[in-house]
Amino acid sequence: MSSMYYFGTDGIRDRAQTLLDNDIPYLLGSALSEKGGKIIVARDVRTHSSDIEKQLCKGLLTGSAHIWLTGVLPTPALAYTAKEENADYAVMITASHNEPCFNGLKVFGKSGMKLPPEEENALDQRLFELANGDVLRGARECVAADCLTDDEISSTLSIRLSKQNHRIRIVDGAEFLYAKHIRNSFPRFDGMKVCLDCAHGCMAELSSDIFRALGAEVRALNDERDGSLVNVDCGSTHMDKFTAKVAKDEIGFAFDGDGDRALAVVNGRLYDGDAILLALSTLYRIQGKLRKKFVVGTQLTNSRLQRELAFHNTALVRVDVGDKHILDKLKQSGCLLGGEKSGHILMLDRACTGDGLITALTLLEVKKTIGSLPKYTPYPMLEFNIRTENPAQYVNGADFMRTVKLAEKEYGKKGRLVIRPSGTEPYVRIAYECFSQDYKAAFDGIKELFKHE
Repeated sequence: MSSMYYFGTDGIRDRAQTLLDNDIPYLLGSALSEKGGKIIVARDVRTHSSDIEKQLCKGLLTGSAHIWLTGVLPTPALAYTAKEENADYAVMITASHNEPCFNGLKVFGKSGMKLPPEEENALDQRLFELANGDVLRGARECVAADCLTDDEISSTLSIRLSKQNHRIRIVDGAEFLYAKHIRNSFPRFDGMKVCLDCAHGCMAELSSDIFRALGAEVRALNDERDGSLVNVDCGSTHMDKFTAKVAKDEIGFAFDGDGDRALAVVNGRLYDGDAILLALSTLYRIQGKLRKKFVVGTQLTNSRLQRELAFHNTALVRVDVGDKHILDKLKQSGCLLGGEKSGHILMLDRACTGDGLITALTLLEVKKTIGSLPKYTPYPMLEFNIRTENPAQYVNGADFMRTVKLAEKEYGKKGRLVIRPSGTEPYVRIAYECFSQDYKAAFDGIKELFKHE
């Protein structure tokens, strides 16, 4: 259970206005700028991402950091740029798969990878110290001698030029170089038909162009970047609607708002992150890349994947939910492949973070290599949320713990119950996986137990 003040499952996440009103971007900038160095900043398409960018830059200017602004980029493109440019840090302004009113900040360190747990903990503690010290007065007084005024920052950040202004550098071309790198990393897929749901997010237009450049026949939906529509009834969080739109002779891929994950539709059915891991593990086995003979998943990874992997003498190793935990395990073990049911897949031989575009293209590579994608039928899983403003505190409440014990006693032998406070939204998430197809009574019983929570 996380005891951090600001960072959750995947960076800092909240309603955009809450972040701005509480000066969270400024605090983060101030904390990162204390060590100086090169810091690259990108943002997603949300309407308030530029406001967060301005406040973040004002915080970065309190120290000795040199700031590179790339404008709108997918998260994996920022990670790639940070690695190529040998940045000390990179910050992505995004709320990923959340609705438009949310925003957030994801922090990457050396080599374009998410911060290791100890560094993230230290950064979170420093934010807390700054928030409870004098630094917020500096946010309004602009304590750094060379700090730009609000008007100067607004002017600098709104003009897409290559000129220098103090320590803020506006850079162009990052998306072009990322796209070139992706195109050069894959074979051609001539004749393959794909349908894309770009969620009105960062992968809009970019992903269609890359698939077409590699020879695929593309039909793209929600393919315009629009911060007011990002993830609204589209993208990887609304797969039922997308699945119905994918033709039988197409493979469908749905991205989230910042492009670091993807889900698929294969033969008219959802092909989730667990199914994708099964397919990718097949390719990795053929290519001799499963040296450790295991794949990393999370507590929510379906047990059917564990069983399917076991048929091929491969183990599933579970960690807490969140790609940062998967990354940490992969780095510790020297393994290359891991991911989440949500479609957040890590392939460390191909990218330093989750990349929805690489995930989708690698799945096409599996199909091209072996002729088809593995069939996958997960165990039935019930998932629902309990809304609460303090999820971490709620799960430790006496009444809630009593309900959990009752559920475990009644249904623990028939399946697997997973309780977790969300690290990105105000919910406690309940999941129950049933080990047989006779699941209705168990699902009804679980829902009845938790309905008063």
